[in-house]
Amino acid sequence: MRINRKTAGKGIIILNIFTICMFLLVIFKILPYEFISGGRLESYDAAVRTATTSIVMMIYGIPVIAAASGLIRVKAYKKFYIGWLIFALILMAVLFFEASIMGVIVVSFGVPVIAVAAGVIEYKQFNLFAKIYFWLSFVFVCLNTLGNLLGTTWFEKIVMGLITVIQAMLYFYLARGNPKKRPVKHKK
Repeated sequence: MRINRKTAGKGIIILNIFTICMFLLVIFKILPYEFISGGRLESYDAAVRTATTSIVMMIYGIPVIAAASGLIRVKAYKKFYIGWLIFALILMAVLFFEASIMGVIVVSFGVPVIAVAAGVIEYKQFNLFAKIYFWLSFVFVCLNTLGNLLGTTWFEKIVMGLITVIQAMLYFYLARGNPKKRPVKHKK
């Protein structure tokens, strides 16, 4: 099965939106808070903090994924990405003061991609930074998958585990780049 970069980017964004919805259902107490963070959170308040941080980071990542996967022409959205770069730097500072080092690392993955899209870094570096972003995201999602599979709830193991496995495959596809087309051999 072959998918193109844009389809992979759309898939990651759709899975992020699904995950955001799951976190919102926990925040609104429709789903139990044990359904997130491997079922290891001790209170609803801790779940709200975790869910809120995760939601903000996923919302932050959507324009990064859209740019890096080629869903949008970044040059056409330069002003948006200048604002998004400022947002990313503020988000990193907030996450740092919240002692969410993993959050700072995840957000920092996309900063070079955003900087290129904003015109702060030369555009010719875009593909390099996008590839680095995808490889780092792949590693992070693999670690997240491991955490899901070691979770204490069936929801975390089955549903969220499946989602992160699919995300990992899509990030891997994007990180390795488009495979070179093999020449077609014609029979004589």
